Amino acid sequence: MKNLFLTVLMVFAISVAMAGEKKDKEAVESNASATTVLSGSVIDQLTNEALVGVKVELEGTNKVVYTDFDGNYSFEDVKPGTYNLTASYVSYEKKSMEKVSVNPNKNEMIISLKSSN
Repeated sequence: MKNLFLTVLMVFAISVAMAGEKKDKEAVESNASATTVLSGSVIDQLTNEALVGVKVELEGTNKVVYTDFDGNYSFEDVKPGTYNLTASYVSYEKKSMEKVSVNPNKNEMIISLKSSN
């Protein structure tokens, strides 16, 4: 009877330990795969008007987007970290923003471009 009690107690302890380990592993995996959105707008430096069709690149990734009719852009599924962001447009000087910090919270970047004329 004593052996049976010890066996049941040991099985229970192992089950609890394995369940805790699985939960910890799932938490680490969910943090490692967490992504966020980096968005913003591109405007003319002098007039503050939205620029349509600006090419915005997230360097270090293969992500390239173009601004919409309101000058807005959005990168989906971005892993938190530090990136360089580049915006280029016809008749405007190319602008690079270095060490842009992307975190799991709200990430919004307004880029103003200077006319090359």
